[in-house]
Amino acid sequence: MSGSRMDTARTTNLAVKAAVQQIAPKFFFDPLTTARGAELGYDGLQFYIAGRGGVIGDASDDIVVDAFHYFEPGTIAAMWAAAAKIGTASDAAAAFAECCHAWGRAKLADFDGVDRLAEIAGKIAGANDLGATGRLSSGWRALPAADDAPAAAMHHLQTLREQRADLHALALRAHRIAPLEAQVGERKNEGMIKFFGWTEPFPALDAELEARRADAETLTDDLVAATYTVLDDAESADFARLAPAALAHLG
Repeated sequence: MSGSRMDTARTTNLAVKAAVQQIAPKFFFDPLTTARGAELGYDGLQFYIAGRGGVIGDASDDIVVDAFHYFEPGTIAAMWAAAAKIGTASDAAAAFAECCHAWGRAKLADFDGVDRLAEIAGKIAGANDLGATGRLSSGWRALPAADDAPAAAMHHLQTLREQRADLHALALRAHRIAPLEAQVGERKNEGMIKFFGWTEPFPALDAELEARRADAETLTDDLVAATYTVLDDAESADFARLAPAALAHLG
């Protein structure tokens, strides 16, 4: 791969990083999403787990723990089992995707450039299959995206968000950072750490862990940038412009 192509992709990644990480989660616990989950018999957290993760199918505990890398294993396995008693994984994923699409239609329809954003995000998602390395991103990539641009843009951005998370989990493993250590290094907020099922005592965030976490973030950025090399210069420039603009549009 040419240095110039990868250099452009690195620049693009830095420009869109916040948008890729922050846009998709806006629909996860939106009141309309939570209400749809309640109609199906889920509470808000159950629908998040079953809906977001349902793309991996009726998976065993070890697969679930691997896919939801950041959660405490016993906690995520128990939540998955409880959600499975309410409905099938595939049905939950389809319903959650519908909420994703509906949110996109409600929030992005008036965003100037949504068609181009959907096109470019879809190109990246379609060109990069992480397989078992990225169970959630591969699952969302395989789900049918909507035909209209606002919904399709949201769907593809959700896929790219999962792609980054999956690649980050790989980078954390490469730097020998355990899931709880990652939470301590990244969240720095006990409430959020506990949201993922972890209980005290938490490991100390020392200089050595911070340095390894920073190295893992750098590796993640490079892995994500590699997925953006599918874009030509014009697409890279438009993605770098439109994704942050969409995040700003959403407020």
